[in-house]
Amino acid sequence: MTRQLHAITIDISLEAPYLVHGNDPGRYGLDATLLTDHRGRPILPGTLVTGRIVEAWYSLQGQLGSADADKWFGQKGVSGQGGERARLRVDDLVLKQINGKDLNGKPQGDELSRIRQNDDTGAVEPGALLLIEQIAAPGAKLRFTGTWSTWAAKEEIETLPPQLRAALLLQTQLGAYRGVGFGRLREVAVSASPIDPAPLNLPPGQDRYRLALGGDVALCVGTRSRRGNVFESSDIISGGTILGAMAQMLAARHGVSDLDNIGTSLAKNFSNLRCTHALPAQKGKGRSVPLPQSLIAYGDEIRDAWRHKTPPASLAHTPAFQTDWKGKEYDRAAAGQGWGETRKHLRIRTDIDKDGKAKDQSLFAYESVYAPRDDSGHLLTEWLFDLDLSGITDKSDQDNIAKELAELLGYGLFPLGKTDALLAVHADASAKSVWESDLKLGGQIPLLLITDTLLFPADAIADSPDADLLTIYQDAFASLAEQKGCKESLQLSHFFATQRLEGGEYLKRRYLDPKHKAYQPWVLTEAGSVFVFKVKNAENAKKLLQHWQSQGLGLPPSVKAAYGETWQDHPYRPQNGYGEVMIAPQHGFASL
Repeated sequence: MTRQLHAITIDISLEAPYLVHGNDPGRYGLDATLLTDHRGRPILPGTLVTGRIVEAWYSLQGQLGSADADKWFGQKGVSGQGGERARLRVDDLVLKQINGKDLNGKPQGDELSRIRQNDDTGAVEPGALLLIEQIAAPGAKLRFTGTWSTWAAKEEIETLPPQLRAALLLQTQLGAYRGVGFGRLREVAVSASPIDPAPLNLPPGQDRYRLALGGDVALCVGTRSRRGNVFESSDIISGGTILGAMAQMLAARHGVSDLDNIGTSLAKNFSNLRCTHALPAQKGKGRSVPLPQSLIAYGDEIRDAWRHKTPPASLAHTPAFQTDWKGKEYDRAAAGQGWGETRKHLRIRTDIDKDGKAKDQSLFAYESVYAPRDDSGHLLTEWLFDLDLSGITDKSDQDNIAKELAELLGYGLFPLGKTDALLAVHADASAKSVWESDLKLGGQIPLLLITDTLLFPADAIADSPDADLLTIYQDAFASLAEQKGCKESLQLSHFFATQRLEGGEYLKRRYLDPKHKAYQPWVLTEAGSVFVFKVKNAENAKKLLQHWQSQGLGLPPSVKAAYGETWQDHPYRPQNGYGEVMIAPQHGFASL
């Protein structure tokens, strides 16, 4: 069964005053501000609207045509282990009109005051004046509009919009202070329309396609929680995240939960696709790479020390590596890098109990990133990545896959990250350069990790504060070279690298618990690390380095033995964008 993608437009009109508490403290003296999105526009959050719909559906399921909240809005938990992703992609509803007039820019601020009365005397409590931010006078009509999307069959889309509208019409108010008349609901309109794709230009016969992601949305991907309950987004969209969104789109379109149940070329060969990480880039300037960790701050200059295994005796003073840099060194190094600028947006949320009330001590926040705009309103940043089809051995299959990808990605890419973002996709002309330089026997060549890489298992350094990392890395690269029939063509001389542990509750439940494995974090060598090799066989070394730059570093045998190599075992596979490298990067900084 093939489903059609539909856009569901929701219009909700409220009567001012209304209040959905925001994160911004606002101007001095305000006690409560209105929630706005990353562009500063007042919104009704999609989660608020969803919560009201789900509550009504659960309460009146039989009277609303057997509306199924679990099917459309998902179930809590890990996918495949009791949890399910929502079929309905929900977005915020943005304020579009006040009293029938379209908004141009951010509306003018206003405020409304409230007081608290003494329960016994009815008198005003001292110091209990409350100032609430508003955008219109009481009685004004505020129209909020948002577009949700879903893959649905014809009979499903005929019933879904009326069910959504019925649940919303059951609401009397939305937002805070409902008991005193804030946020009175006046009108609701819900409509659905099919979305036709705009197929990408992916010419047949190619192994690799450079694609760009862009859009005016806030992303929360590759998150880390350094402050307990704040999930900080990365600037980088991993290849695994992109492939996961594509797989979900493909499964949702065909109405199945497993790609094995789809007979198309793309579905049959999906695990053989390789997708690099989408890196933020300045529009029109090509795909940038991380700063090499061999860069040093030496006086007022940034130099590259990759040639030096030990500090040269001629140094007048101690250089500073990136781990010791301050803001001015990073600004100086990043000036010519071309890395796309992103800005941050904080959205505070809370977990909800089974009765629809906020749980105690369950406040959390998403710190998302978004692309800024110039003075003319044009987005300044896009995310560039490559899709590699060289793992598909059948040429006819490869051309069919390119055609399927062109149509599928013509809908955009969604849902991405914790905000279920939708980004537009277009083909980009900036093809990845292939390293072609000649090598000299006995010469040195640097290799830069563009993405994090899994090069050795954790037990190689466990309980070893003095672990010999040089030997560990030499063994890893020697085994990778041997896998490609280029044994003893290169020898690792020295390196500039950092490592980090990756793990946590989600990855444990996703990959370790189903196999009843004990918890052990992965050790990743971080992006920007530089490895310097001595050439021992120029012909084989060139062939090996070209393969690594084209296909990325594979998984060493020790890693495969410890963790496995399929997508069910862990996410750090080259097919998911990990292990991408650049040979002899040209960054414009002089050698030390």
